[in-house]
Amino acid sequence: MDDKKKQKLTDVMKLDHARQCQFFLNAFWHECKDKCEEIWGFWMKMKDIDKQQFKALVAAGKVTGEWAEGSLLDEFWSHKFLENIGKTLTIVDFRTEFKKIDQNFDKQMGMVEFLVWQYGLSVSELLARPQGGASEELERAQQLFREVEESFKRAQDALDKASVAEAEAIKRKEIATASAEEAKRTADAAAAAAAEQQAAVDALKAQEAAYAQKTQELTTKSEAGGVSGMRAKNELAQHLSEDPLPLRKAKITAEAAAKKTDKANNEAQKAREAAESDRKKAEESARKASEEREASEIAVQEGQKKLEEAEKYLEAQKAKGTGKTEGTFWWLDRQLAEKKKFMPKSGKAKILY
Repeated sequence: MDDKKKQKLTDVMKLDHARQCQFFLNAFWHECKDKCEEIWGFWMKMKDIDKQQFKALVAAGKVTGEWAEGSLLDEFWSHKFLENIGKTLTIVDFRTEFKKIDQNFDKQMGMVEFLVWQYGLSVSELLARPQGGASEELERAQQLFREVEESFKRAQDALDKASVAEAEAIKRKEIATASAEEAKRTADAAAAAAAEQQAAVDALKAQEAAYAQKTQELTTKSEAGGVSGMRAKNELAQHLSEDPLPLRKAKITAEAAAKKTDKANNEAQKAREAAESDRKKAEESARKASEEREASEIAVQEGQKKLEEAEKYLEAQKAKGTGKTEGTFWWLDRQLAEKKKFMPKSGKAKILY
């Protein structure tokens, strides 16, 4: 292979693995169109090995950042790739085969190099075949695929937001339920305290009535005169000097009951206010969750429409022929089919499939 072809091959291998596959299929469509799925499988495994190679380079401090689909594997990872697709070779055998694969002698393997070697084809023929170049139809197909990807992402983001909102709504509902239960508990406690206070007040009134009655009785007797009157007058003075124990106890009990009732009422009021606040928050969360779910349904349906539009366009282009870009169109169609497997689905949108 002369320097010009070698450079052209090197330029092709600057494309990522997927575009190298498309380049190969465009060149050898008639020879390999029945191998498309197999080539797709090779590409999937190539991506896996490419990620492993990237992680190894990161660990070695040779690269940084996030993985993006590459274009070449070094000798070590090329060997791993061949093992991964079932072509287990000894080191000696691998080096022999790698010399056949590495057409530009850069000690790296590009997807087109592998595919030419895999199917026993010619690099010279690969480079000589027309690629068709960019066309309005191809650009439109690629644009539609990008729109599908973007709409799927929007739909998935919307579904994720809806899930978060629904989880929050469930949490808020649980909090509101617990607050309502606490409000009921404090209300019951306040009612019990009020009943206890009323019983204490009734007991105090009874003791006060008994005290007043005894006062009246002793007053009447003290007015009678004589020894009995003097005795009654002394008893009255002693009686009026301090509250008897039952009355003192009743007053203390009534005061304690009043404080307990005030405290219970305050707690009940705070619990009612908290329950009302949590109820409103729960209603707002439920409303937001409903809106987010509705928005996600719309986003999913828009994604489905974009998918259908892209599918119809590709079918129409394949039906009328795509010139020298059959491989690229097949690849776009296959990518679309793969995307469809992972189309975000939710609620009513599910019935569209």
